Amino acid sequence: MKSVYRIISVILSVALLLPCLTACNSDDGTNKAISYSLTDEPKNLDPQMAADKNSLLVIRNIFEGLTRYDANGNIIPGVAEEWSSNADYTEYTFRLRKNAKWSDGTPLTANDFVYAWQRALDPATKSTVCSPLFSIKNARAINEGDMEKESLGVTVIDDYTLKVSMEYSYAEFVMQTANSVFMPCNEKFFLSTNGHYGLDDDYILSNGPFVISEKGWSHDNYVRTVRNENYVGKNKVSPRVLYFGIRSSDTDYFSLLENETVEAAAIETKNIGKLKGTDYKYYTVTDTTWGFLFNTQKNALSSTTIRRALAACITDEACTDSETGESLIPYGFEEANDIIPPSTHLNGQLYRELAGSGFKETYDPTTARASMKKALTALELNRMPSITLICPDDEQIKTLMYSIMHSWQQYLYIYVNIEPLDYSSLEYRVGLGDYQIAFYPISPSRDNPLSTLQQFTSDSSSNPAKLEHPAYDKLVQKASARNNTEDILAPMAAAEKYLNTYVVFYPIYYEVQYYVTLEGVSGIYFSPFDGAADFTTCKYVE
Repeated sequence: MKSVYRIISVILSVALLLPCLTACNSDDGTNKAISYSLTDEPKNLDPQMAADKNSLLVIRNIFEGLTRYDANGNIIPGVAEEWSSNADYTEYTFRLRKNAKWSDGTPLTANDFVYAWQRALDPATKSTVCSPLFSIKNARAINEGDMEKESLGVTVIDDYTLKVSMEYSYAEFVMQTANSVFMPCNEKFFLSTNGHYGLDDDYILSNGPFVISEKGWSHDNYVRTVRNENYVGKNKVSPRVLYFGIRSSDTDYFSLLENETVEAAAIETKNIGKLKGTDYKYYTVTDTTWGFLFNTQKNALSSTTIRRALAACITDEACTDSETGESLIPYGFEEANDIIPPSTHLNGQLYRELAGSGFKETYDPTTARASMKKALTALELNRMPSITLICPDDEQIKTLMYSIMHSWQQYLYIYVNIEPLDYSSLEYRVGLGDYQIAFYPISPSRDNPLSTLQQFTSDSSSNPAKLEHPAYDKLVQKASARNNTEDILAPMAAAEKYLNTYVVFYPIYYEVQYYVTLEGVSGIYFSPFDGAADFTTCKYVE
């Protein structure tokens, strides 16, 4: 942004820009209009219902929970100015700011949190994101319909004091309260929306550092937010305008930075080479693992031995160009030794540092054929059935796939057909279970190992490998039943090792997400895995 507000979208009206033209710039980088791009239309700006990354990104900036994150990813006071717990972390007391308000000036009280949490857990709400609340006493039973929502372990001491009783000792509870589902909801306003809460700007009452401006949500075009003058959080809000342009799926986000259309963007891996020699600042999150996904319900692939035989042939040699000796792993990606990606945290600590690394198992390709023949005999098959591998229609990925296909021919004497697909079709086929082997990305929806592991349980609606095994389910259930690090680390690690040992998903490389800002931009917190970013303290010194 120079002396006037940039033209962010050709469809943005002149009337929308007028307020920005008159505001003055600040030498310290504050009071600016900051632009960031959404990759799709937000589905729902209801904190107790939102699950998609674009919705969570907007929610992070227009709402606030008891706590929030600062620019360095540390927990700081939000609506709660202070908190305390008993000795065994089974009870917490939060003291709210007495001047906390909703964006319309209405006082925000402890009752707004109780109503929000009870509503999220109510089975009638059908919230798919309420599980983080299960650490609160009776929460799971309420969600399963076994208890009334009024039995939730939350007590309003007075308008500005909230006591929370836990289902079990949970030392890390406070850091969870910054997440979307823990944010407050004004009961009177919610009921006035008649079921439309969070679906349009007229049906949103927020309490965060920004507020959606009047007529500020133009569906499929933009979400325009402005500084919330009623916000009284720990940090002063730096930008006066925060503009989210809603882009099409074929947008080149790096070009938006080059043209100074946006101050920050999450850019495509194919463009990271362009960062070399530039003044752009960037932040990275290794948040996705690409690998071979086996449909465990498809004929011969139901055999662990056969899956191991196929995995045995995915050698370093098979992933290397035979002529140049260079790795066939696409530029900008990192070789994977585990399924759960390295950036994943467990209660504020890096999961890989706690659980260790190198869970990916390797096998001898020279013995793979003999093992496969024995497994086929056990299945009463004379030969390996025809197999098709689906993968993204990407030249670098296809080159890697064909090299691995040759390795399968060399060691197993089988031919695997490769079917490249656009990503939407790939995702659709995997979702239906209409595949045998897929080269596919596994990514957590939030910064927690369970988010990856729960995808493979028997009762998971996604379950990309169609895995059905009580032993695995039991491990994940054990890890889900508690939240303290010492209680859940062992079953989590065991569940991840299960996926490796039984070759349900065979990791090949990690994808790194790059968040890039213009030179002079600072103070943005990019949240791992949920795609959210907090712009409260964002400054831009031009």
